Amino acid sequence: MTPGWVKFRKLVFKGWDKGLANENFPRHTGGAVVLDAIGYLDQYMAEKPEEFLEYCDWMGIPMVAYPVTFDRFLSLLADQARKLHGEG
Repeated sequence: MTPGWVKFRKLVFKGWDKGLANENFPRHTGGAVVLDAIGYLDQYMAEKPEEFLEYCDWMGIPMVAYPVTFDRFLSLLADQARKLHGEG
């Protein structure tokens, strides 16, 4: 995931209820990884710990930040875009 998935979760998962989340997220037993080039998740956990815990509970899995540099994040996105376009 990216920080945007966390910040805008109500829009990203619009129409999802706990049941739909339970069908999709628990198969990711390692938890949700947030590729965080801006330190968003640490700030979010510090400022809104109850909301963070509620989000993890809703997903049924833990959520952890994986710090990346912005350049690394950009290269990951570019790699995936090339794969989508059949170039990689």
